[in-house]
Amino acid sequence: MRNLARFVLLLPRNAGVLLLRGYRALISPLYGDVCRYYPSCSAYGLGSVQQRGLVVGSALTAWRILRCNPWSAGGIDEVRAARHDRDRITRFGWVVPAGMFPKAEAAAEAARRAHVLEHLRVDEAAAAQSAVSVSAVLRTPALGAAALATSSSTSSRKD
Repeated sequence: MRNLARFVLLLPRNAGVLLLRGYRALISPLYGDVCRYYPSCSAYGLGSVQQRGLVVGSALTAWRILRCNPWSAGGIDEVRAARHDRDRITRFGWVVPAGMFPKAEAAAEAARRAHVLEHLRVDEAAAAQSAVSVSAVLRTPALGAAALATSSSTSSRKD
């Protein structure tokens, strides 16, 4: 019963997720890659609404859009994960109470594991290119990010 009440409370958040997914599918491709930040402002908005809720996520997204201008340096600006573990995000992006949909949780966990494995492969390739041992990259997150940046900058020079 508690999960059902939480599900009803999450409906406005999921309506915002639906609107943002529609924007990302229909309107965002028309602009191309113009955002100065990574992830793009629409991806940041989707993540912030999923993690923080409709009101706080919308405020964070508005602040991000104000900062995304030609005079901004840009850079990496990830959405911080929620401090609680009450909700899960399905593959579509819906936010559901933890334990309410076991299949959705299993799919999300599988996607999370695949994402982590992909980053490990990227870090491993970056470490091989920059002559840094893979174990050092995996132990030190800052080193992994630096190796990843080195890898992406060298690959862009080859093109």
